[in-house]
Amino acid sequence: MNINIYFIIGAIAVVFIVYMIVLQSMMKKRKQQQLAKFSSKTPLTDEQKRALVFGAILSYTRGEKILDTIPDRRLDEYAYGLSRQWEVTNTEEAKQTIANLLNLKRSMEFEVVLRLSSPELSQIQERIAKGLKLDLSTVAQTKSAYAWDTCRAVSLAKWCYWVGHITEQEAWDYINQAADKGSELGENWTDYTVSFLLGRTIQGFDLDDVIIEAEQLVNGKGPSMRKIDGTDAYLRFPFKN
Repeated sequence: MNINIYFIIGAIAVVFIVYMIVLQSMMKKRKQQQLAKFSSKTPLTDEQKRALVFGAILSYTRGEKILDTIPDRRLDEYAYGLSRQWEVTNTEEAKQTIANLLNLKRSMEFEVVLRLSSPELSQIQERIAKGLKLDLSTVAQTKSAYAWDTCRAVSLAKWCYWVGHITEQEAWDYINQAADKGSELGENWTDYTVSFLLGRTIQGFDLDDVIIEAEQLVNGKGPSMRKIDGTDAYLRFPFKN
């Protein structure tokens, strides 16, 4: 009786393993089919790469290519994220959400908080300074969270293009607008990064989720164990044209 149970358990385990192998193979094939249309794109110009740097923090923390617009995950993952986190499921919603970011709709709500001294703001600034390995005085110079919106606009434009909510040209138009606004409002890449982190933290997200990658970008040094293309982007591309 016990031997039969072992045989049954073993058979179930074998079936499960085979199922997982087949499922993984199907998912891999589906991913390849989804991403095939992006693989033959013309290499990006330096100006296009520079524009993408304005979304580098989010790209890096999400494991996406920093200096390219080619996705490396299944597109349904991006569609799910857009629907769940952004409530974006179609072209109209995509364009409206990106427009709100480019108009700094969210970050402008933080202006009063950033221009008035408070123990809470001081604590956030101290944590950012420590995480980025900067002097507190440098962090305190940033008085706007503009980059919280412009950085997300770059990422959202890419994601919406990948899932088909907007065209490639529309995505680049949005990305360039975000880069233009970011460089207009900011002083340099350090100011831009601090601005992003201020907005993200004030909105309630955990600083620890992005601070390591942000520090590596600011200092132009990626992880010591492996080389990641684009972690030196702040050194390679000017903040202002």
